[in-house]
Amino acid sequence: MTQLEEHLKVFFQTLVQSPINDWSPLEFVLTKKEIKKGEHFFQHFDKTDEVAIVSKGLFRIYLIDAEGEEKTFSFIAERGFILDFFLSYDKSPSMISVQALEDSVVYTAKYANFINLTKENPVWNEVYREILVRNYMRKSKREIEFVLYNAKQRLDQCFKSSYIDINRIPKTYLASYLGIAPPSLSRLLRDRKEN
Repeated sequence: MTQLEEHLKVFFQTLVQSPINDWSPLEFVLTKKEIKKGEHFFQHFDKTDEVAIVSKGLFRIYLIDAEGEEKTFSFIAERGFILDFFLSYDKSPSMISVQALEDSVVYTAKYANFINLTKENPVWNEVYREILVRNYMRKSKREIEFVLYNAKQRLDQCFKSSYIDINRIPKTYLASYLGIAPPSLSRLLRDRKEN
């Protein structure tokens, strides 16, 4: 059994109204893992059956397009969840890669074990539902920003984000996330400093 860190217990409790009095069912299915900067939690075409919560560190989710170019899709920092819905629902190989941008610590669980936990205990079902809702809202917000905002406005939204510290993200990956070339990002950052 793996002891869950206190800051994650506090976070899990904020997700639900019911008090979480017994952590042992969750801790029983968890494994603590260290992932070094540059290493992958999983990669495109991998078959994995794990979900994770980030205790320390920063990850990027990226896709590889038809030309073999990496496109950064999202970032996951502390208290963020790493899960691949395609793996979870139809057991197909992953379409995404998840790479550590910093030395990181995650708590992982086999997806099947975590789902069993949600079936056996209503509070963990509530937690999982809230995780899915928050991930969906974050994804939808990003899609809306790409439709409504230009690159400068998307960058402004990143600076306002409470979810991620933009200063921790390498500029190459930030440019990819914003859908612009690195020189364009440099120009936007320079303009921002001057104004």
